[in-house]
Amino acid sequence: MLFCFSLLFVAGASFAQARGAAPPVQTAPARRPAPVPPASRAGIAITITDPRGLPIPRIHVTIAGPSDRRGETDNSGQVNFVGMQPGTYRVRFDGDDVISFEREVVVRAGQPTGVEVMLNPAPAAPPAPPPPAPAPAPAKPQADVGPPGMPLVLSIVDLAEKQLAGNQARRETLVSCSGNTRTTLVVLNQDQAERLYDGAETEYYVVAGQGAVRLNGRETSLAAGSYVSIPRNTSHAIVRRGNRPLVLLAVLAGEPCEQPK
Repeated sequence: MLFCFSLLFVAGASFAQARGAAPPVQTAPARRPAPVPPASRAGIAITITDPRGLPIPRIHVTIAGPSDRRGETDNSGQVNFVGMQPGTYRVRFDGDDVISFEREVVVRAGQPTGVEVMLNPAPAAPPAPPPPAPAPAPAKPQADVGPPGMPLVLSIVDLAEKQLAGNQARRETLVSCSGNTRTTLVVLNQDQAERLYDGAETEYYVVAGQGAVRLNGRETSLAAGSYVSIPRNTSHAIVRRGNRPLVLLAVLAGEPCEQPK
């Protein structure tokens, strides 16, 4: 029977070839896709607290190593970094109100590394020095003022007539002295030498006689009723003319009146 089946199979194949039928095609088995490796779970999970154990937000974390990372802690004081290569990392923690800190962290393959860090508060900044006190204003020099005098009313003409007797070259009679004003009656029988007052102004009023005032090398005639004003630091001289004495009312202002000039 087996022999007969074989003959029939061979005969059938021969018959099929004789009729031109193609032999059956054998296909290779389909390949399965390679399994996708699971994502790396290596990374660093950081929690930052203060000495009281309270979380510190807004701490800037910088990681340097095989996989550099940067981040900032949230309100829970946490920040996570994933997908990192295994190795040793240098981690730095910075914040406005804490003391900066650094430490090494070792990351192992396939597992997260938990890091807990306590940061100390930064010392309070020293108070700003107070602004320098403004320099005191220079003290104004106080004017040297003489004592006040007594009120006085008199006739300059009558006083001058009393002083005309005699032939003195220069006769001076105090009329009044108050504060920084000194008034005198001056009778000149000769020229008055050149004078200069560095701290006082001078005024002359001609009561009687004739003369001239010399200022800057120039002479100006004087007669009864003439008035002359001489600023301080101005050199001047009084010249007598004619045969009669030159009578002047001289006022010196700007220096204590009890200091005669």
